[in-house]
Amino acid sequence: MEFKDIHIGMKCGSRKGSGTVTWIDGSTRKIYMADTCNNNNFEVEFEDIIEDPQVHNKQDTFY
Repeated sequence: MEFKDIHIGMKCGSRKGSGTVTWIDGSTRKIYMADTCNNNNFEVEFEDIIEDPQVHNKQDTFY
């Protein structure tokens, strides 16, 4: 996945958890997401985005 492929409203998984992209900072390559479970906001580095078509919960590392 390329940085340009990320867009607001996209569901993503990361090492910090799953969420919906709410903001993208191109200068720092950080992605801000709202948690899918409790709607808390958190930020992740682009490199921490998991390239998996399934969105994972924090608790689920493997199926």
